[in-house]
Amino acid sequence: MRASITIVAAVALGLVVTGCQTNAEYQAAVDHDLDARLARFNGSTISAFVAQTGLTPVGAYPVGSGRVFVIDGPPIHVTLAATHVTPAVTRTSACRLLVTTAHAGGGNTADDWEIVGIQRSGPCNILRA
Repeated sequence: MRASITIVAAVALGLVVTGCQTNAEYQAAVDHDLDARLARFNGSTISAFVAQTGLTPVGAYPVGSGRVFVIDGPPIHVTLAATHVTPAVTRTSACRLLVTTAHAGGGNTADDWEIVGIQRSGPCNILRA
């Protein structure tokens, strides 16, 4: 009887540990996929990025021989349910992309800036890139 309880406890613990690793592995796979999708834009222009993703820059600033375009994704709202003691709380966050570019044309249009790298922060999993 005691041996069967020990076996059940060991199996339950194994499932819990495996579940945690699976969640971490899942998130790592999602991050890897998103990084790969964003890396495909390296070498293309800002105008091509905007055309394919539907995301437009909200600002830009110069760096070295290029420019970094700031792109904010759609807001994500997460609500924690109310309890008997606390009210409901909603938190809003958005994906932010910093698109590093190099000047590749004679003018100053979106076609003249070639993407050399993209950094991301926030909830970017929903981006259609």
